Amino acid sequence: MRDTKLMLLFLGILVFLALGIVLHMLKAILLPFVIAVFLGQIFIPAMAALRRLKVPSGVAIVLILLGVSALLFAFSWVIYSSALAFKESLPAYEARLGGLVQGAMARLVAAFPFLREPVEGFQWQEAVEVSSIGGLLAAGVGSFLIFFNELFLVLLYLVFLLAGSESFPHKLERALKDRAERVATVIANIEGQVRRYLLTKTLVNLGHGILVAVLLAAFGVEFAPLWGFLTFIAHYIPTVGAVISVGLPTVFMLLQFESTGWALLVAAINLAVQFFIGNMLEPRIMGTSLDLSPIVVLLSLIFWGWLWGAWGMILAVPITSTLKIVCENVEALYPLSVLMSGSAEKA
Repeated sequence: MRDTKLMLLFLGILVFLALGIVLHMLKAILLPFVIAVFLGQIFIPAMAALRRLKVPSGVAIVLILLGVSALLFAFSWVIYSSALAFKESLPAYEARLGGLVQGAMARLVAAFPFLREPVEGFQWQEAVEVSSIGGLLAAGVGSFLIFFNELFLVLLYLVFLLAGSESFPHKLERALKDRAERVATVIANIEGQVRRYLLTKTLVNLGHGILVAVLLAAFGVEFAPLWGFLTFIAHYIPTVGAVISVGLPTVFMLLQFESTGWALLVAAINLAVQFFIGNMLEPRIMGTSLDLSPIVVLLSLIFWGWLWGAWGMILAVPITSTLKIVCENVEALYPLSVLMSGSAEKA
């Protein structure tokens, strides 16, 4: 019996590793498909509403695709323009940082003369180079823009998902017959919970990003649309996303404004707004929490980030939440949903 359990354990590890390798190798195909599935869950209700209005299926699909394409195109264009302006302004930020570093070095040497040699010998400019931070941000934005160039594949998947959404219940009934009603109920529960989570989270993040962009623009912060986009995307990543969406704008505000106090005041307001939305408003809007264990969230971020990079980290929690919802609604998998929960009482 012990040998059998060990064999099953090692077999599970091997299957997990093999699955990871396959997902990594098929990233170019599977990543657009996963995004199309999530978009489908968001827009299938719109498809159903159009069909109830007697709009032909083909016309309804075309209307939804046009709407999705227009939104994504406008979204990517705004971010692309902001990213170009950001890249052109990096030399000015470099010069500003150089002046701040030189002033700090002069004050440090004046206060502690015995530190003159080590302070002047250390390459402070290379240690805190703005272009390195800007390069990371530009690379992250670039990965999203490159993906938008492959939008055709996402839209192609979305067409098939929308086209099959209407006939699937009828095919399920014919295929399973006696068990069709029970299975259909389980699938409907899963789809309803997943759709509610994805739609609510996306709308909350969108409103969050727009509010941050408007707030920062009102205080004269440069690249406000870029920071709003960063907030929208980053808040799909728990905790880490909040740190990124507040920390990066703060660094550049300290370089932009002559008054450090003003920069910190704007950063504090941004922090307060994001804290209120993320910790007070969002839980009320989202309703019942999915209650994912912090360890599960961390492992999912590591796993999906390793597989699919920045997009994997953004999709990690939605994918994990979807898996937990599936486990909650399938009796045989319910123990897994308990293990994935943050607390036994809410599981």
